[in-house]
Amino acid sequence: KINHYPGMLELVRKAGTARNLNKMLKAVGKDYKFFPQTFMLPADYTALKQEFGHRNHGNKTFIVKPSKGCQGTGIRLTRCLDEIAPNEPYIVQRYMHKPHLLNGYKYDLRIYVLLSSVQPLRIFLFREGLVRVCTQRYVPLEKNMGDVRMHLTNYSINKDSEDFVQPEDEN
Repeated sequence: KINHYPGMLELVRKAGTARNLNKMLKAVGKDYKFFPQTFMLPADYTALKQEFGHRNHGNKTFIVKPSKGCQGTGIRLTRCLDEIAPNEPYIVQRYMHKPHLLNGYKYDLRIYVLLSSVQPLRIFLFREGLVRVCTQRYVPLEKNMGDVRMHLTNYSINKDSEDFVQPEDEN
């Protein structure tokens, strides 16, 4: 049995996903624009700098993620280009200023699939996904950009909050 297909890291790591999404956007055009503007540093630093304009600080918010990070480690929000090291391997995206909320909380939904064959393509969808919810109510950005439990849904970040509720069962 094989659990790693050649090239699979291109699909499951932040950098590979960002690279492939940007390639598809270029190839297909605006119909493929379902994800936030994404910059891969250090290669896209000049384009990121242009996005900030002539000032290094603005009202556009960006989320900065270490390219090989996991569990929310090192992720931060910024409005200042000077806070982003140009030579570090980061994935930088425009932060959604009006996220969809679940009872006032940010969340993400994960759907799991099993790829059992590439040729012929055979994919199985696990019917029950996983929802991760922040432990602090979302408040539009003002002075709360450092409040990771409001902006990031990672379990490793929210599990230590006094507001965290461990599910008892699937309901």
